[in-house]
Amino acid sequence: MVEIFTPDDFQFIQSLVKKAGKVALNIQQSDLAITRKGDSTIVTRADFEVQELLISELSVRFPHAVFIHEENFDRSKRLLNDDTLAFIIDPIDGTAMYSMHLPIWCISIGIFTGFNPLYGFVYSPGSDMFFRNDNDHAYLNDIPVTVDQDILLEKETNIFYASEIPGIFNIDFPGKIRNLGSTALHACLTVDNRRNRVLAFIGEAYLWDWAGAIPIILKAGGLVRYLSGRKPDYREIIENNYQLKEYLISTSSKDFPSIQNIFSHIR
Repeated sequence: MVEIFTPDDFQFIQSLVKKAGKVALNIQQSDLAITRKGDSTIVTRADFEVQELLISELSVRFPHAVFIHEENFDRSKRLLNDDTLAFIIDPIDGTAMYSMHLPIWCISIGIFTGFNPLYGFVYSPGSDMFFRNDNDHAYLNDIPVTVDQDILLEKETNIFYASEIPGIFNIDFPGKIRNLGSTALHACLTVDNRRNRVLAFIGEAYLWDWAGAIPIILKAGGLVRYLSGRKPDYREIIENNYQLKEYLISTSSKDFPSIQNIFSHIR
């Protein structure tokens, strides 16, 4: 892996994300104003304030970087080329849960060089979980973490899914099937499966929903595949206005066909 960041750079980003988490928590604990976007999804003051804080401070530290972000972003913009440094930001991933004053939400930053995921920072202040990776390891709260590829499949094993999944797929699975409301956090929990018994997460959404989690999952030894089995093509996603082309799965399993077999389209 090309080392484009120094240890000081990693520390700067980690500290900034924690700072943004405090801002978001303070807003959540105050009078939380809620509005609706054109697609009727919820947005709050924290989405905009956290996004502005991150872009403002990162752009000073990394003046040649570009920024792709959820709020007020022109999806027709094609900002990446083969050697671009890009920060892909979801300021509050899980806004609906955040707006309900619940803890299952996170701040997510994915760092790409060109069309390649390199680093991720996914911080859930309410759950006291900070996932990240560097050139050597994936970490949860600064402790190196790797997936257990031989997780047992039994009634206490967990799968997470995006909220629309039950209307699209039948799920043939003996364990627990859950939705907690945050794509990046769902996906990152697959790397902590020695403790939480998470086998997989399936979801679609946009690049910023997944971008922070993907480098962490890969560095921890997990898999990220479309349900069809192919690897995500990030150039293709960007050309599709940053929307994923298929349902994407993060998993700790080394047997991907067994994961595919869990989901079958409702006829």
